[in-house]
Amino acid sequence: MTIINKIANEIGISTLLKSNSDVYIITILRMLRFFGFTSISLVLAIFLKEDGYNEKFIGYLMSLTFFGDLITSFLISLIADKIGRKFTYILSSIIMISTGLSFIYFHEHTLIIFFVSFIGIITPHGGEVGPFRSVEESIIADLCKYEERSDIYAWGSFLSNLSSAIGSYSIGILINYMELKYNINKIDAYLMGFWVYILVAIIMAILSMFLSNKIEIQKHDQETSETSETSPLITSREQPSITTTKTQSFWSKLIPNLSGESASAIVIKLTLLFALDAFASSIISFSWQSYYIQKKFNITTEDLGGVFFITMIITAITALLSTSFSKRLGPVVTMVCTHLPSSITLGLIPAPKSFKITIFLLIIRALTQQMDVAPKKVFMTTVIKPSQRTAILGWVNVVKTLAQLAGPSITGVLTSYELQWVCFVIAGSLKSVYDLGIWVSFLQYNRHNEH
Repeated sequence: MTIINKIANEIGISTLLKSNSDVYIITILRMLRFFGFTSISLVLAIFLKEDGYNEKFIGYLMSLTFFGDLITSFLISLIADKIGRKFTYILSSIIMISTGLSFIYFHEHTLIIFFVSFIGIITPHGGEVGPFRSVEESIIADLCKYEERSDIYAWGSFLSNLSSAIGSYSIGILINYMELKYNINKIDAYLMGFWVYILVAIIMAILSMFLSNKIEIQKHDQETSETSETSPLITSREQPSITTTKTQSFWSKLIPNLSGESASAIVIKLTLLFALDAFASSIISFSWQSYYIQKKFNITTEDLGGVFFITMIITAITALLSTSFSKRLGPVVTMVCTHLPSSITLGLIPAPKSFKITIFLLIIRALTQQMDVAPKKVFMTTVIKPSQRTAILGWVNVVKTLAQLAGPSITGVLTSYELQWVCFVIAGSLKSVYDLGIWVSFLQYNRHNEH
Protein backbone atom coordinates (compact mmCIF):
# COMPACT_ATOMS: atom_id res chain seq x y z
CA MET A 1 0.00 0.00 0.00
CA THR A 2 2.92 2.30 0.76
CA ILE A 3 4.33 1.75 -2.73
CA ILE A 4 0.95 2.50 -4.30
CA ASN A 5 0.64 5.71 -2.28
CA LYS A 6 4.16 6.71 -3.27
CA ILE A 7 3.39 6.17 -6.94
CA ALA A 8 0.10 8.07 -6.59
CA ASN A 9 1.91 11.00 -4.99
CA GLU A 10 4.70 10.88 -7.57
CA ILE A 11 2.43 11.16 -10.59
CA GLY A 12 0.03 13.54 -8.84
CA ILE A 13 -3.10 11.39 -8.96
CA SER A 14 -3.57 11.70 -5.20
CA THR A 15 -3.66 15.49 -5.52
CA LEU A 16 -6.28 15.32 -8.26
CA LEU A 17 -8.46 12.90 -6.28
CA LYS A 18 -8.38 15.19 -3.24
CA SER A 19 -9.40 18.25 -5.27
CA ASN A 20 -12.83 19.82 -4.93
CA SER A 21 -15.69 19.53 -7.42
CA ASP A 22 -14.77 22.75 -9.25
CA VAL A 23 -11.36 21.35 -10.18
CA TYR A 24 -13.08 18.20 -11.49
CA ILE A 25 -15.50 20.23 -13.59
CA ILE A 26 -12.72 22.48 -14.95
CA THR A 27 -10.74 19.37 -15.91
CA ILE A 28 -13.74 17.76 -17.64
CA LEU A 29 -14.50 21.00 -19.48
CA ARG A 30 -10.91 21.07 -20.71
CA MET A 31 -11.18 17.47 -21.93
CA LEU A 32 -14.40 18.20 -23.80
CA ARG A 33 -12.93 21.36 -25.29
CA PHE A 34 -9.88 19.61 -26.71
CA PHE A 35 -11.99 16.75 -28.05
CA GLY A 36 -14.10 19.30 -29.93
CA PHE A 37 -11.14 21.35 -31.13
CA THR A 38 -9.41 18.28 -32.58
CA SER A 39 -12.57 17.13 -34.34
CA ILE A 40 -12.33 20.25 -36.49
CA SER A 41 -8.60 20.91 -36.74
CA LEU A 42 -7.75 17.42 -38.07
CA VAL A 43 -9.62 18.09 -41.32
CA LEU A 44 -9.95 21.89 -41.44
CA ALA A 45 -7.33 22.52 -44.14
CA ILE A 46 -8.29 19.36 -46.03
CA PHE A 47 -11.99 20.31 -45.86
CA LEU A 48 -11.40 23.86 -47.12
CA LYS A 49 -9.23 22.56 -49.98
CA GLU A 50 -11.96 20.06 -50.92
CA ASP A 51 -14.49 22.89 -50.76
CA GLY A 52 -12.64 24.74 -53.51
CA TYR A 53 -10.41 27.12 -51.60
CA ASN A 54 -6.70 27.31 -52.48
CA GLU A 55 -3.82 27.04 -50.00
CA LYS A 56 -3.20 30.79 -49.87
CA PHE A 57 -6.83 31.43 -48.93
CA ILE A 58 -6.70 28.69 -46.29
CA GLY A 59 -3.60 30.30 -44.80
CA TYR A 60 -5.22 33.73 -44.72
CA LEU A 61 -8.35 32.27 -43.12
CA MET A 62 -6.28 30.59 -40.40
CA SER A 63 -4.46 33.86 -39.75
CA LEU A 64 -7.82 35.56 -39.42
CA THR A 65 -8.91 33.04 -36.77
CA PHE A 66 -5.81 33.94 -34.75
CA PHE A 67 -6.55 37.67 -35.14
CA GLY A 68 -10.15 37.17 -34.04
CA ASP A 69 -8.97 35.13 -31.07
CA LEU A 70 -6.52 37.93 -30.24
CA ILE A 71 -9.30 40.50 -29.95
CA THR A 72 -12.09 38.48 -28.36
CA SER A 73 -9.93 36.49 -25.94
CA PHE A 74 -8.15 39.55 -24.60
CA LEU A 75 -11.29 41.62 -24.19
CA ILE A 76 -13.16 38.78 -22.48
CA SER A 77 -10.19 37.97 -20.22
CA LEU A 78 -10.10 41.61 -19.08
CA ILE A 79 -13.72 41.51 -17.95
CA ALA A 80 -13.90 37.83 -16.96
CA ASP A 81 -13.42 38.55 -13.27
CA LYS A 82 -16.06 41.29 -13.44
CA ILE A 83 -18.79 39.42 -15.33
CA GLY A 84 -17.91 36.19 -13.55
CA ARG A 85 -15.68 33.30 -14.59
CA LYS A 86 -18.65 30.93 -14.65
CA PHE A 87 -20.55 33.19 -17.03
CA THR A 88 -17.40 33.48 -19.18
CA TYR A 89 -17.37 29.70 -19.62
CA ILE A 90 -21.04 29.62 -20.59
CA LEU A 91 -20.70 32.56 -22.99
CA SER A 92 -17.67 31.02 -24.68
CA SER A 93 -19.51 27.71 -25.11
CA ILE A 94 -22.38 29.52 -26.82
CA ILE A 95 -19.91 31.19 -29.19
CA MET A 96 -18.50 27.74 -30.02
CA ILE A 97 -22.00 26.51 -30.92
CA SER A 98 -22.60 29.52 -33.18
CA THR A 99 -19.23 29.01 -34.88
CA GLY A 100 -19.97 25.38 -35.70
CA LEU A 101 -23.43 26.11 -37.08
CA SER A 102 -22.09 28.93 -39.25
CA PHE A 103 -19.47 26.71 -40.88
CA ILE A 104 -22.03 23.98 -41.55
CA TYR A 105 -24.61 26.17 -43.23
CA PHE A 106 -22.47 28.93 -44.78
CA HIS A 107 -19.17 27.24 -45.68
CA GLU A 108 -19.64 28.14 -49.36
CA HIS A 109 -19.99 31.85 -48.61
CA THR A 110 -16.50 33.35 -48.41
CA LEU A 111 -17.41 36.58 -46.62
CA ILE A 112 -19.48 34.81 -43.97
CA ILE A 113 -16.69 32.28 -43.34
CA PHE A 114 -14.21 35.14 -42.95
CA PHE A 115 -16.51 36.92 -40.51
CA VAL A 116 -17.21 33.80 -38.44
CA SER A 117 -13.52 32.93 -38.34
CA PHE A 118 -12.87 36.36 -36.86
CA ILE A 119 -15.56 36.50 -34.17
CA GLY A 120 -15.99 32.79 -33.49
CA ILE A 121 -13.98 30.21 -31.57
CA ILE A 122 -12.18 27.86 -33.90
CA THR A 123 -8.67 26.42 -33.79
CA PRO A 124 -6.48 25.44 -36.75
CA HIS A 125 -3.82 24.05 -34.41
CA GLY A 126 -6.02 21.86 -32.19
CA GLY A 127 -4.81 23.66 -29.09
CA GLU A 128 -6.37 26.20 -26.78
CA VAL A 129 -8.24 29.20 -28.14
CA GLY A 130 -10.73 31.62 -26.65
CA PRO A 131 -10.59 33.05 -23.13
CA PHE A 132 -10.60 29.60 -21.52
CA ARG A 133 -6.87 29.34 -20.84
CA SER A 134 -6.27 32.51 -18.82
CA VAL A 135 -9.48 32.02 -16.81
CA GLU A 136 -8.73 28.35 -16.17
CA GLU A 137 -5.16 29.02 -15.03
CA SER A 138 -6.38 31.72 -12.65
CA ILE A 139 -9.01 29.41 -11.17
CA ILE A 140 -6.55 26.56 -10.59
CA ALA A 141 -4.04 28.96 -9.04
CA ASP A 142 -6.73 30.27 -6.67
CA LEU A 143 -8.16 26.89 -5.71
CA CYS A 144 -4.92 24.95 -5.34
CA LYS A 145 -1.85 25.39 -3.19
CA TYR A 146 1.51 26.04 -4.82
CA GLU A 147 2.77 22.48 -4.31
CA GLU A 148 -0.44 21.07 -5.83
CA ARG A 149 -0.48 23.12 -9.02
CA SER A 150 2.06 21.10 -11.00
CA ASP A 151 0.00 17.94 -10.37
CA ILE A 152 -3.28 19.55 -11.45
CA TYR A 153 -1.74 21.15 -14.53
CA ALA A 154 0.03 17.91 -15.47
CA TRP A 155 -3.18 15.89 -15.19
CA GLY A 156 -5.08 18.58 -17.05
CA SER A 157 -2.49 18.35 -19.84
CA PHE A 158 -2.59 14.54 -19.80
CA LEU A 159 -6.38 14.31 -19.95
CA SER A 160 -6.73 17.03 -22.60
CA ASN A 161 -4.12 15.32 -24.78
CA LEU A 162 -5.91 12.03 -24.25
CA SER A 163 -9.16 13.67 -25.33
CA SER A 164 -7.45 15.14 -28.39
CA ALA A 165 -6.15 11.69 -29.31
CA ILE A 166 -9.59 10.13 -28.97
CA GLY A 167 -11.14 13.03 -30.88
CA SER A 168 -8.61 12.72 -33.69
CA TYR A 169 -9.14 9.00 -34.17
CA SER A 170 -12.91 9.13 -33.65
CA ILE A 171 -13.49 11.83 -36.23
CA GLY A 172 -11.21 10.04 -38.70
CA ILE A 173 -13.22 6.83 -38.29
CA LEU A 174 -16.54 8.70 -38.43
CA ILE A 175 -15.69 10.52 -41.66
CA ASN A 176 -14.38 7.37 -43.31
CA TYR A 177 -17.46 5.42 -42.16
CA MET A 178 -19.88 8.04 -43.50
CA GLU A 179 -18.13 8.03 -46.87
CA LEU A 180 -18.10 4.24 -47.24
CA LYS A 181 -21.39 3.31 -45.55
CA TYR A 182 -23.66 6.08 -46.83
CA ASN A 183 -21.65 7.08 -49.91
CA ILE A 184 -21.84 10.78 -49.05
CA ASN A 185 -19.45 13.26 -50.63
CA LYS A 186 -16.26 14.30 -48.87
CA ILE A 187 -17.48 17.79 -47.93
CA ASP A 188 -20.57 16.48 -46.12
CA ALA A 189 -18.41 13.87 -44.43
CA TYR A 190 -15.92 16.48 -43.21
CA LEU A 191 -18.81 18.56 -41.84
CA MET A 192 -19.46 15.78 -39.32
CA GLY A 193 -16.51 17.23 -37.38
CA PHE A 194 -18.44 20.48 -36.95
CA TRP A 195 -21.55 18.64 -35.72
CA VAL A 196 -19.39 16.91 -33.11
CA TYR A 197 -17.98 20.32 -32.18
CA ILE A 198 -21.48 21.70 -31.61
CA LEU A 199 -22.52 18.74 -29.47
CA VAL A 200 -19.41 19.15 -27.30
CA ALA A 201 -20.08 22.87 -26.86
CA ILE A 202 -23.66 22.20 -25.74
CA ILE A 203 -22.42 19.75 -23.09
CA MET A 204 -19.84 22.32 -21.98
CA ALA A 205 -22.45 25.05 -21.55
CA ILE A 206 -24.60 22.77 -19.40
CA LEU A 207 -21.68 21.52 -17.31
CA SER A 208 -20.42 25.08 -16.71
CA MET A 209 -23.63 25.85 -14.85
CA PHE A 210 -22.56 23.47 -12.07
CA LEU A 211 -19.44 25.51 -11.20
CA SER A 212 -19.63 27.07 -7.74
CA ASN A 213 -18.93 30.64 -6.63
CA LYS A 214 -15.56 29.51 -5.27
CA ILE A 215 -14.06 29.97 -8.73
CA GLU A 216 -14.81 33.70 -8.71
CA ILE A 217 -12.16 36.23 -7.68
CA GLN A 218 -12.28 36.99 -3.96
CA LYS A 219 -11.52 40.34 -2.36
CA HIS A 220 -9.01 38.85 0.05
CA ASP A 221 -6.90 37.69 -2.89
CA GLN A 222 -5.58 41.23 -2.98
CA GLU A 223 -3.55 40.43 0.12
CA THR A 224 -0.26 38.57 -0.10
CA SER A 225 0.09 35.89 2.53
CA GLU A 226 2.34 33.35 0.86
CA THR A 227 5.80 32.49 2.10
CA SER A 228 8.97 33.74 0.44
CA GLU A 229 9.29 30.40 -1.35
CA THR A 230 5.92 30.66 -3.07
CA SER A 231 5.20 34.40 -3.07
CA PRO A 232 4.75 35.98 -6.50
CA LEU A 233 7.69 37.85 -7.99
CA ILE A 234 5.33 40.28 -9.66
CA THR A 235 3.73 42.31 -6.90
CA SER A 236 2.59 45.84 -6.33
CA ARG A 237 4.70 48.03 -4.08
CA GLU A 238 1.99 50.58 -3.61
CA GLN A 239 -1.78 50.57 -3.72
CA PRO A 240 -3.00 52.97 -6.42
CA SER A 241 -5.05 55.90 -5.21
CA ILE A 242 -8.68 56.32 -6.14
CA THR A 243 -7.85 59.38 -8.20
CA THR A 244 -5.24 57.47 -10.20
CA THR A 245 -7.70 54.69 -10.93
CA LYS A 246 -10.30 57.11 -12.20
CA THR A 247 -7.89 58.93 -14.50
CA GLN A 248 -6.38 55.86 -16.14
CA SER A 249 -6.09 56.12 -19.90
CA PHE A 250 -7.57 53.57 -22.25
CA TRP A 251 -4.20 51.92 -22.85
CA SER A 252 -3.36 51.70 -19.14
CA LYS A 253 -6.59 49.79 -18.65
CA LEU A 254 -5.81 47.58 -21.61
CA ILE A 255 -2.27 46.67 -20.58
CA PRO A 256 -1.74 45.07 -17.13
CA ASN A 257 -0.34 47.41 -14.49
CA LEU A 258 3.13 46.34 -13.36
CA SER A 259 5.13 47.95 -10.61
CA GLY A 260 8.91 47.72 -10.48
CA GLU A 261 11.57 47.06 -13.06
CA SER A 262 11.89 43.37 -12.21
CA ALA A 263 8.17 42.76 -12.67
CA SER A 264 8.14 44.49 -16.05
CA ALA A 265 11.31 42.70 -17.15
CA ILE A 266 9.85 39.28 -16.30
CA VAL A 267 6.65 39.90 -18.25
CA ILE A 268 8.50 41.42 -21.23
CA LYS A 269 10.95 38.51 -21.46
CA LEU A 270 8.18 35.95 -21.08
CA THR A 271 5.98 37.50 -23.72
CA LEU A 272 8.81 37.86 -26.24
CA LEU A 273 9.97 34.27 -25.81
CA PHE A 274 6.44 32.86 -25.78
CA ALA A 275 5.70 34.91 -28.89
CA LEU A 276 8.68 33.32 -30.67
CA ASP A 277 7.48 29.84 -29.73
CA ALA A 278 3.91 30.68 -30.72
CA PHE A 279 4.99 31.93 -34.14
CA ALA A 280 6.95 28.73 -34.71
CA SER A 281 3.90 26.67 -33.73
CA SER A 282 1.62 28.67 -36.04
CA ILE A 283 3.50 27.76 -39.21
CA ILE A 284 3.17 24.04 -38.45
CA SER A 285 -0.30 24.03 -36.91
CA PHE A 286 -2.15 20.74 -36.46
CA SER A 287 -4.35 21.40 -39.49
CA TRP A 288 -1.32 22.11 -41.68
CA GLN A 289 0.54 19.06 -40.35
CA SER A 290 -2.38 16.77 -41.17
CA TYR A 291 -2.67 18.42 -44.59
CA TYR A 292 1.05 17.87 -45.27
CA ILE A 293 1.03 14.21 -44.25
CA GLN A 294 -2.21 13.41 -46.07
CA LYS A 295 -1.00 15.07 -49.24
CA LYS A 296 2.54 13.63 -49.12
CA PHE A 297 1.52 10.02 -48.46
CA ASN A 298 -2.08 10.05 -49.79
CA ILE A 299 -3.58 8.26 -46.78
CA THR A 300 -7.23 8.00 -45.72
CA THR A 301 -8.81 10.19 -43.05
CA GLU A 302 -9.03 7.17 -40.75
CA ASP A 303 -5.31 6.45 -41.14
CA LEU A 304 -4.55 10.14 -40.63
CA GLY A 305 -6.56 10.17 -37.42
CA GLY A 306 -4.80 6.99 -36.35
CA VAL A 307 -1.37 8.58 -36.78
CA PHE A 308 -2.22 11.49 -34.53
CA PHE A 309 -4.07 9.20 -32.12
CA ILE A 310 -0.79 7.36 -31.49
CA THR A 311 1.30 10.51 -31.10
CA MET A 312 -1.27 12.21 -28.86
CA ILE A 313 -1.59 9.17 -26.59
CA ILE A 314 2.18 9.17 -26.17
CA THR A 315 2.13 12.91 -25.55
CA ALA A 316 -0.60 12.49 -22.95
CA ILE A 317 1.25 9.76 -21.05
CA THR A 318 4.62 11.48 -21.04
CA ALA A 319 3.03 14.77 -19.94
CA LEU A 320 2.28 13.09 -16.60
CA LEU A 321 5.99 12.65 -15.98
CA SER A 322 6.48 16.40 -16.12
CA THR A 323 5.08 16.87 -12.61
CA SER A 324 7.71 14.51 -11.20
CA PHE A 325 10.50 16.24 -13.11
CA SER A 326 9.19 19.66 -12.07
CA LYS A 327 9.19 18.75 -8.38
CA ARG A 328 12.77 17.52 -8.57
CA LEU A 329 14.38 19.83 -11.12
CA GLY A 330 12.17 22.90 -10.90
CA PRO A 331 9.83 24.24 -13.61
CA VAL A 332 12.40 26.14 -15.69
CA VAL A 333 14.87 23.26 -16.05
CA THR A 334 12.00 20.87 -16.82
CA MET A 335 10.59 23.23 -19.46
CA VAL A 336 13.86 23.44 -21.39
CA CYS A 337 15.21 19.90 -21.03
CA THR A 338 11.96 18.33 -22.22
CA HIS A 339 11.00 20.77 -24.96
CA LEU A 340 14.36 21.13 -26.73
CA PRO A 341 14.54 17.51 -28.03
CA SER A 342 11.07 17.81 -29.56
CA SER A 343 12.05 21.11 -31.20
CA ILE A 344 15.06 19.51 -32.89
CA THR A 345 13.02 16.50 -34.04
CA LEU A 346 10.36 18.79 -35.53
CA GLY A 347 12.85 20.19 -38.02
CA LEU A 348 13.68 16.69 -39.25
CA ILE A 349 10.12 15.53 -40.02
CA PRO A 350 10.12 16.47 -43.77
CA ALA A 351 13.40 14.61 -44.42
CA PRO A 352 12.25 10.97 -44.80
CA LYS A 353 10.38 9.79 -47.88
CA SER A 354 9.08 6.77 -45.99
CA PHE A 355 5.72 7.00 -44.21
CA LYS A 356 6.93 4.68 -41.44
CA ILE A 357 10.04 6.74 -40.73
CA THR A 358 7.91 9.91 -40.65
CA ILE A 359 5.63 8.29 -38.06
CA PHE A 360 8.73 7.29 -36.09
CA LEU A 361 9.92 10.93 -35.99
CA LEU A 362 6.45 12.10 -34.97
CA ILE A 363 6.50 9.58 -32.11
CA ILE A 364 9.98 10.70 -31.01
CA ARG A 365 8.76 14.30 -30.96
CA ALA A 366 5.62 13.32 -29.05
CA LEU A 367 7.67 11.81 -26.23
CA THR A 368 8.58 15.25 -24.83
CA GLN A 369 6.40 17.64 -26.83
CA GLN A 370 4.02 18.55 -23.99
CA MET A 371 6.19 17.89 -20.96
CA ASP A 372 6.86 21.62 -20.60
CA VAL A 373 3.19 22.61 -20.35
CA ALA A 374 2.55 21.95 -16.64
CA PRO A 375 5.91 23.37 -15.45
CA LYS A 376 5.29 26.45 -17.59
CA LYS A 377 1.92 27.05 -15.95
CA VAL A 378 3.38 26.53 -12.48
CA PHE A 379 6.10 29.07 -13.21
CA MET A 380 3.68 31.60 -14.65
CA THR A 381 1.10 31.40 -11.86
CA THR A 382 3.81 31.53 -9.21
CA VAL A 383 5.49 34.72 -10.35
CA ILE A 384 2.24 36.64 -10.85
CA LYS A 385 0.17 38.21 -8.10
CA PRO A 386 -3.26 36.50 -7.62
CA SER A 387 -5.29 39.65 -8.30
CA GLN A 388 -3.39 40.20 -11.57
CA ARG A 389 -3.28 36.64 -12.85
CA THR A 390 -6.27 36.69 -15.18
CA ALA A 391 -5.29 40.01 -16.76
CA ILE A 392 -1.56 39.26 -17.13
CA LEU A 393 -2.09 35.68 -18.30
CA GLY A 394 -4.64 37.05 -20.73
CA TRP A 395 -2.08 39.62 -21.89
CA VAL A 396 0.60 36.98 -22.40
CA ASN A 397 -1.85 34.82 -24.33
CA VAL A 398 -2.79 37.80 -26.49
CA VAL A 399 0.84 38.47 -27.38
CA LYS A 400 1.25 34.77 -28.24
CA THR A 401 -1.83 34.95 -30.45
CA LEU A 402 -0.54 38.15 -32.09
CA ALA A 403 2.69 36.33 -32.92
CA GLN A 404 0.67 33.60 -34.63
CA LEU A 405 -1.11 35.90 -37.06
CA ALA A 406 1.30 35.69 -39.98
CA GLY A 407 2.28 32.03 -39.52
CA PRO A 408 -0.60 30.25 -41.28
CA SER A 409 -0.49 32.71 -44.19
CA ILE A 410 3.23 32.11 -44.65
CA THR A 411 2.55 28.37 -44.64
CA GLY A 412 -0.28 28.82 -47.16
CA VAL A 413 1.97 30.71 -49.56
CA LEU A 414 4.84 28.23 -49.21
CA THR A 415 2.45 25.30 -49.63
CA SER A 416 1.07 26.78 -52.85
CA TYR A 417 4.65 26.64 -54.18
CA GLU A 418 5.21 23.06 -52.92
CA LEU A 419 7.54 24.30 -50.17
CA GLN A 420 5.62 23.35 -47.05
CA TRP A 421 8.60 21.29 -45.83
CA VAL A 422 10.47 24.55 -45.19
CA CYS A 423 7.96 25.39 -42.45
CA PHE A 424 9.04 22.41 -40.36
CA VAL A 425 12.70 23.42 -40.57
CA ILE A 426 11.97 27.04 -39.63
CA ALA A 427 9.67 26.00 -36.78
CA GLY A 428 12.18 23.55 -35.32
CA SER A 429 14.95 26.15 -35.43
CA LEU A 430 12.89 28.91 -33.80
CA LYS A 431 11.62 26.61 -31.07
CA SER A 432 15.19 25.64 -30.25
CA VAL A 433 16.08 29.33 -29.90
CA TYR A 434 13.07 29.75 -27.60
CA ASP A 435 14.22 26.89 -25.37
CA LEU A 436 17.71 28.31 -25.04
CA GLY A 437 16.24 31.76 -24.37
CA ILE A 438 14.13 30.42 -21.50
CA TRP A 439 17.21 28.75 -20.02
CA VAL A 440 19.35 31.87 -20.18
CA SER A 441 16.65 34.30 -19.01
CA PHE A 442 14.89 32.40 -16.23
CA LEU A 443 17.20 29.77 -14.82
CA GLN A 444 17.73 32.06 -11.81
CA TYR A 445 14.00 31.78 -11.03
CA ASN A 446 13.99 28.00 -11.06
CA ARG A 447 12.38 26.96 -7.79
CA HIS A 448 14.43 23.87 -7.21
CA ASN A 449 16.33 23.75 -3.94
CA GLU A 450 19.87 22.57 -4.36
CA HIS A 451 20.99 20.01 -1.78
